[in-house]
Amino acid sequence: MKQLLPFRVGYENYALELVEVQEVVENQTIYDFPGSPKVVAGAIGFHGRIVPVIDLAVLLDFPTGKLGQRLIVLVNKWGPVALGVDQVRAIINIEINQTNQMQNYAERNYIRDVINCGGEMISLFDLDQLQINLESLCAQTGG
Repeated sequence: MKQLLPFRVGYENYALELVEVQEVVENQTIYDFPGSPKVVAGAIGFHGRIVPVIDLAVLLDFPTGKLGQRLIVLVNKWGPVALGVDQVRAIINIEINQTNQMQNYAERNYIRDVINCGGEMISLFDLDQLQINLESLCAQTGG
């Protein structure tokens, strides 16, 4: 049984395993982060640390507007980093198995797997791929 934190970016549903999430924060002031790639919306002060904020709408090629008010702060393996999302939903408990996995659907970037949860498709976000791509983007911009 896995615990997932579902969230929306644009018109799509995504989820992270709860063990990957440190905290969900909202209404944080996001400060500019000069010289950063376009996907980095800025940075927040979080428990005495400076944490970069990734705008998932930009990363996933959704129409951009105002960054959502909710930020998902990730645990240390990928952090400190926060993901800007449009909406965070209630935690769900699900047994992921072949009956609810959508075969050959996870061929898009940043998607590890896609599951059917009560008739709703939820893409499991791939944080390893995010980390690799962010390192590449930051190296291109000099930091």
